[in-house]
Amino acid sequence: MNQSEVEFFDNMAPSWDENEVRSVPLRINSILSKLPLKKGMSILDLGTGTGVLLPYLSEIVGPEGYVAAIDLSEGMLSIARQKYGDIENVEFFKIDFEEEQIPGSYDVAMLYSVYPHLHAPSDTFEWLFKMNLKPGGFIVIAFPSDENFINNIHHEKKAEHDHLPSASKLAEMISRWGYKTEVLAANEDEYIVVVRY
Repeated sequence: MNQSEVEFFDNMAPSWDENEVRSVPLRINSILSKLPLKKGMSILDLGTGTGVLLPYLSEIVGPEGYVAAIDLSEGMLSIARQKYGDIENVEFFKIDFEEEQIPGSYDVAMLYSVYPHLHAPSDTFEWLFKMNLKPGGFIVIAFPSDENFINNIHHEKKAEHDHLPSASKLAEMISRWGYKTEVLAANEDEYIVVVRY
């Protein structure tokens, strides 16, 4: 990600939670309940932002599990640390995961409200499966809304290049990269695609 994009997220960090009206507990719990997550798992929360998923993921994996909260924006991570820095099974890392290696190996890589911001998703997925995901590990692409809502936000923020296709089109595209995909939800409240090697 380039410096102007990092600055955008750093500048947005203080007001991010106020504007993130769709990531409410009911919707997050509904999305996470559809995923094969369980106690003891290790999860990468890629693009954690202000950490909206962290308390939920921490509770799901329990004290024997682990959550690595990754973001390239120090502004976002600072807020996430303030909110959730006392959660024992969560660790924070300032990493541009498309450019830098992530330490450790994991069961799941979560991309919650992140996918359109990836510059080279096929390369990123290849790297994650090769370097970070355990055998049987998987990637989750999820949003608390449909693609139309997300694309309208990006249009308003002058980020039209960060386009999100429909869940079925995204799954089809990722399948052409050689991965197995499954659409778990595609409606106005939930968008979930699971990617396996």
